[in-house]
Amino acid sequence: MPIPATLTNLVVPPLPPDSDGKTLSPEASVLWNMLLLTAIEKANEQIEAIRNIEIERSRNVLN
Repeated sequence: MPIPATLTNLVVPPLPPDSDGKTLSPEASVLWNMLLLTAIEKANEQIEAIRNIEIERSRNVLN
């Protein structure tokens, strides 16, 4: 089973919301943290899916 291209796409972290490039309000920081955690979660899901494909491949080789 080949690894789907969707699992190897880069997960691009979001830029800070409404920032002047120097400061970030506490509210914007909370929002940005949520967006960053969502990006990390997506990347982890992709890694887990690739890991499962590799486990299946190794099982098929052993059989």
